[in-house]
Amino acid sequence: MKRNICILIFMLLSGMFFTFCTSPFTEKDNGRTIYLGIDDPFEIELTGNPSTGYIWEPVSYDTLLIKQLGKAGFEPDSDDIGSGGKYTFRFQTVAAGQTTLVLIYYRKFEKNKPPAKTFELKVVSGTMGRILEE
Repeated sequence: MKRNICILIFMLLSGMFFTFCTSPFTEKDNGRTIYLGIDDPFEIELTGNPSTGYIWEPVSYDTLLIKQLGKAGFEPDSDDIGSGGKYTFRFQTVAAGQTTLVLIYYRKFEKNKPPAKTFELKVVSGTMGRILEE
């Protein structure tokens, strides 16, 4: 019985280590497919500069499969006024399936102009997502 509990604790800790030690996805991952289990958190870091009026915003994904965790954060590269930096978005899978997460870099006040940049990440979640990754 004690051995089974030890194995279970090891598996849980190993899973948490794997989940929380993955690096954030960045612009270099644009267009990539990622494979996650259910309830796996993941981060996306995208460069930008809000002082220019541009912001990153998620515009498309299946909310039944993934959810955003809190609001996006922004960390400037320096203390200089008008400095660019990184936007950080946190998400978590909540069900099995697949969806394409789309974020756009745009100015809200420019209504009829296409976004300056688009970031897409195909997310496959569930047991099959974990198996396909390996």
